[in-house]
Amino acid sequence: AATATAATASLPMRTYAAGDKQLNLSNDDLKQIILSDIVDKRFLVSADITRSVYDESATFTDEIDVYTMDKWIKGTKQLFIPSGSRVSLVGDVDVSPSEVSFQFDEDLMFNIPFKPVCSLTGKVVLTRDENTGLITSYREFWDQSVNDVLKTAKFGKKA
Repeated sequence: AATATAATASLPMRTYAAGDKQLNLSNDDLKQIILSDIVDKRFLVSADITRSVYDESATFTDEIDVYTMDKWIKGTKQLFIPSGSRVSLVGDVDVSPSEVSFQFDEDLMFNIPFKPVCSLTGKVVLTRDENTGLITSYREFWDQSVNDVLKTAKFGKKA
């Protein structure tokens, strides 16, 4: 077991084996991790999540589709330009044994021709497994419809 720990210690933060999960974290510990993911890593546009607090079977749902964790990470990294996007936490991160929730306000720069920036606000709810404490579901709720978000597109300006 010591060999496995030494071998995995040098892996990037996003890569975790099943045994590397942070099980049954306190609400306060999980809150600090999620706060860091939002504020420091800007995971909503970078997809840089602390994977050790997510169940590997977790689903990620936005107003458009449902994704596996790997597809959400890959798609988010390809879709957005973090340096041209703005992500703000609105209020605090609320954590309970069953879920984590927070509100956001963001300007998303898309990695497509003309680099449009769309603005939206909303809420994310992360559902926790009652036995492991791991996050099993990520769900975005937008305050605007998809069409209304697309109508906010601005071109050629950095957020």
